[in-house]
Amino acid sequence: MKKLLALLLVAMAGTGSAYAQWNTGATPKCLFSTTYVDEDGVTKTGGDYYACTPMVARTADKKTWISWKTWGTKLIDGQKVTAVRTYLQLIDRDGVAQFDEPIMVNDHITPTYWSKYALCVASDGSAIVTVSDSRVQDDTFNDFGNSPQYFTPAIYKIDQEGNFLWGLDGIEYRNITNSAYTNAFVVGDDTYFVFLDMSADDTSGATYIQRIDAEGVPVWDEPRKMRDEMYLQYNILPSTDGDLLLFDSTPDGSRVQRLNADFEDQWGEPVIYDENKYDGYEMNHYRIVSDGNGGACVVFVRSMGQFSHNIRVQHICEDGSLGFGLTGLDAYNADAYDHNYPSIAANPKTGEILVQFASDQGSTGLVLHQKFSYDGDYLYDELGQSIAVKNANESSYMFGLLGVGSLSCGDWICCYRDLAGYNDESFIIRRYDKDGTRKWSRTIGRNLAPSDSKFFVEDEAAYLFYREMRSGKEPGIKIFRIGADGTYDVNYEAAGIKSVDNTGEADVKSIYTLDGKQLQQLQRGLNVVKYTDGTVEKRVIR
Repeated sequence: MKKLLALLLVAMAGTGSAYAQWNTGATPKCLFSTTYVDEDGVTKTGGDYYACTPMVARTADKKTWISWKTWGTKLIDGQKVTAVRTYLQLIDRDGVAQFDEPIMVNDHITPTYWSKYALCVASDGSAIVTVSDSRVQDDTFNDFGNSPQYFTPAIYKIDQEGNFLWGLDGIEYRNITNSAYTNAFVVGDDTYFVFLDMSADDTSGATYIQRIDAEGVPVWDEPRKMRDEMYLQYNILPSTDGDLLLFDSTPDGSRVQRLNADFEDQWGEPVIYDENKYDGYEMNHYRIVSDGNGGACVVFVRSMGQFSHNIRVQHICEDGSLGFGLTGLDAYNADAYDHNYPSIAANPKTGEILVQFASDQGSTGLVLHQKFSYDGDYLYDELGQSIAVKNANESSYMFGLLGVGSLSCGDWICCYRDLAGYNDESFIIRRYDKDGTRKWSRTIGRNLAPSDSKFFVEDEAAYLFYREMRSGKEPGIKIFRIGADGTYDVNYEAAGIKSVDNTGEADVKSIYTLDGKQLQQLQRGLNVVKYTDGTVEKRVIR
């Protein structure tokens, strides 16, 4: 076992090269496998320890960053210590791994594989990765699994060629000695780095944030304290004019603030959009998306007593007004509860919001869709539209919901997991038109045991990433793509997305980023180009 980590990385690199493109049918491809060959030549399965908590982020130029954690060992003063390190891989739009071996982000010891970290994409397409690990000179370990006692928050920026733009050790805060949780958000060209400090004298800890520019220079002299407690229940969305929307939860309820880049309030006071406060380190009860107009659409779970929940939806306008009233609207508009696991998508072109959620109705389990206008009108029946039904005698398992996304034409693509039993699942991906009529449905994979699933919808295709845990299905990180037309041969030209050189632009009137920021010239990634004849085109610069 002493060569396990090195052998594993070789296996990862080999499988990444072997599977050089997306799937051509309904079977996901393995980006890399967690099986390995031990020193005796026996093939074994690494399991959860060798692809922990994968995270995925899409770039504007149709590439995908994937990060994960891997167990190994490290010698410190002759003592073999269990180590968890963070790795990174980039796949291009054709599904080809760009690095022969995954990039080891940090060679320090991460507290544990479940320690919260972050992956997001900078405006130039680079990866932003946050970690917390042990960096003090006198590394000390406790008696529980040789785990380090001191954790430093750090943030990295790595470009698409694998260069560490903010230093090999990232931007670190060694004065913070007990931070097991980090997060990051990109707004424009800046990154907001959020981390905990659990070493405060009163033991309650504190939450800090730092704004970092594209060159890796901290904008504020010191990280700013956000709250006098250990708390990471923050979400940040870009608004307009360089502002951002900050979501958090307080004893007064869950709220949103519009702030400028220096965190100065723009509404005068925060807006409470739900009277309930949810604790925890992630907003598991909330799903938040931009409305495309400087506001946000929010779906959240409200407790209605023991084992009972309902799904509420709210539209927060750019000026802070609540489009769905002070308390939002029920996705299932009846006095019946036990709904959960919502996802949400918005279409700024049509001014519509689609919510997907699960409903347990005694002997029957449902997957439901509900659609609203931005003005708060129910566009389906007030009980929603049922898209999948499972009777209790078919399975004791509920559906697993992944997500829903909008197409610019007004259609929607959704994904959910159909659970037939333990370690026996399939993915169902479907497209619905603007009236809720199903256009196609595909069953993806068989007898799967997926975990950490991520689902993205773009105009030309939908993308699925997950960790397969079943040994008979080649455990590892799997990737899958299906065209918006339900086929597996994606046509980028038909979707209006072209790959071009930055030459011959005499007929260009203006150029914008996806979020509406005007550019002086075409930049790497996805550009929105307006021509003098009034036409608009999405253009990719490599």
